[in-house]
Amino acid sequence: PRFKPNNKIKSQVPVDIYAWDEDKPGALEIDLVEHNGGSSLGQFVHTLSVVDIVSGYSRRRAMLGRSQRAVFKELQVILSQWPFNPWGLHSDCGSEFLSGHLVRFCKENGLEFSRSRPYQKNDNAHVEQKNRQFVREIVGYERYDTPEEVTWLNKIYELLDTYANLFLPMRKVIFKERNGAKVKKRYDTARTPFQRLLEKDVLNDEMKSDLLKQHQTLNPLALHRKLEDLLA
Repeated sequence: PRFKPNNKIKSQVPVDIYAWDEDKPGALEIDLVEHNGGSSLGQFVHTLSVVDIVSGYSRRRAMLGRSQRAVFKELQVILSQWPFNPWGLHSDCGSEFLSGHLVRFCKENGLEFSRSRPYQKNDNAHVEQKNRQFVREIVGYERYDTPEEVTWLNKIYELLDTYANLFLPMRKVIFKERNGAKVKKRYDTARTPFQRLLEKDVLNDEMKSDLLKQHQTLNPLALHRKLEDLLA
């Protein structure tokens, strides 16, 4: 069963939302994707997704179950590999995120921790979009519930994260105008998350050099083939 976060923890995490035109990299949205095959009975695998809403840089980790401890552990793994220092963390109202572990971690690391309004998926729109593109469209809606499948998914994500961040261009909304029920949007030129991070100049010299080397030496077609082999 899903436990509700206690009110003391909820009171420490304000309800907020990032500005749609936020310009400072490091505003991270986090979310879980269930791999239950349509049945929530028993224990099954979840994917933790993390995305920077400004650059589009994202990473994923699979885990068995959704305990606060498991989620916090995998989030620490992802953040330890993040190429620059984030300043914010935004989640939904799930008890797996609203934990004492995460509240303390954010305070100790200078992260602004906020949560969505209840039942408002659009408050976490960037990570929801990545969930569709890089989780559902890649590994589908099957049930995964073994340690072996966790290992397999994490091998996929290791390749996928590199491929998506270094080689897959994306467009961002740069203008919004509401006219009645319609919203007119204008997008920028498509660029990869890596290109956007270079433009924003948020990478330290070591990380910039490491990512440039990967970008120059890795073959995106070979990465894609490895992905297809794993998925087959």
